[in-house]
This record gives sequence, C-alpha cells and structure tokens, in this order.
Amino acid sequence: MNDATKPGLLSVDDALAHLLAHATPLGESEWVATENALGRVLAVTQISGVTVPPFDNSAMDGYAVSMDYISAPRLRVSQRIAAGSTCQPLETGTAARISPARRYQCIAMRW
Repeated sequence: MNDATKPGLLSVDDALAHLLAHATPLGESEWVATENALGRVLAVTQISGVTVPPFDNSAMDGYAVSMDYISAPRLRVSQRIAAGSTCQPLETGTAARISPARRYQCIAMRW
C-alpha cells in the first residue's frame, strides 16, 4: 500500500493541486535593505559572487580513509573532525569521521 492509498493522505498530484489552488500571488516586488528583509520572500534567485567556503569541502557527514586501507574489514576511528576544526594525518589503518563543510584535503592526503 503506498501513502496515497492510506486513509487521510493525498497523492502528490492531489496535494500539489490543493496547494496551487490556495496559493496567492505575492504581487509587486521591491528592493529593501537586508536588515529590513526579515519575514519577506525573495523575488529573484540569489547567486553568491564568491565560493563559500573558499575550499573544496564535504557536503555531508562521512568518513575519510586512506586508499591503502580501503579493503580492511574494519577501521578504528582515530579522529572526529567537526566543521571549523583542524585535522591530523590519518594513523595507519584508521578512519576520520568528518562533518559537513569540513575541508577534506588534509585528511585524505598521504603524509
């Protein structure tokens, strides 16, 4: 039984039709200073002129391992690296737990 056939649930198409039927256009847009924009909705897509953060980073939680040990059945987690913290070279036969937005070159590089 999929969710659309359960009592009280709508199919995706029915839910979308309901939302669109009750949506109200926002009307005219206007330019306001950032500090006055609380509670407002963007009228156009915003694109950053700079890369944030300014380095290659992980997009999700995960583990970094050296390719020398990728076939090992189990690896001990030798360090946990949260966003903004520094990392150390991987110990032999270990992995590093990484968090989002963490710079990853220092973990996987051979030292």
